Amino acid sequence: MIENKQLTKVDLATFQKGKSGNLRCGDAFVTIETDEYFLCAVADGLGSGEGAYRSAMIAMDIVEKHHTDPVPSLLEQCNQALMHERGVVITILKIMYQTNEIVYGNIGNIGCMLFTHDGQALRPIPAPGYLSGRKFQYRMEHFPYRKGFSFILHSDGATFTTDQQRWLRQMKNPEEVVSRMAETAKNSNDDVTIVVGQVR
Repeated sequence: MIENKQLTKVDLATFQKGKSGNLRCGDAFVTIETDEYFLCAVADGLGSGEGAYRSAMIAMDIVEKHHTDPVPSLLEQCNQALMHERGVVITILKIMYQTNEIVYGNIGNIGCMLFTHDGQALRPIPAPGYLSGRKFQYRMEHFPYRKGFSFILHSDGATFTTDQQRWLRQMKNPEEVVSRMAETAKNSNDDVTIVVGQVR
């Protein structure tokens, strides 16, 4: 199901579906906007079904409760909370309004595409691994941004060819992007989460 939301400074569109035959989607996401920043996080619980759902929700609950913390601290807290759980891969984006900076934190295969105001594409390389209470090495990157910057976060149930990625940068708004991506991903036999945003 596609949902659209207009925040103070960010237009959002999201799509999520569970793997066929499962009552629960093993992915979860959260979006939060304050006067100082916008935060988006996507977690994919390892495997599928109830165990994956539980792990993803634990991670998103931590992010939601502690979103004022720096991104590395959020990743550390998620990792601690997931001890004895199945585990997750996760990406957190924090868009800092006052400094015009994007903070990217990641471990595992949550896809991330960033598009500058003039259509240039950036694709941070994810760190291998996952969070499950053990020692881990996350990836942190910082990017400047201007009005018109957009982003796409998606779980690995949504995959795209080079040609498909090319038309993504030509889309006009998040709803159009999600509609097109959802059409491609609807036949995937996996949990799928797609979050697209554009900074006004």
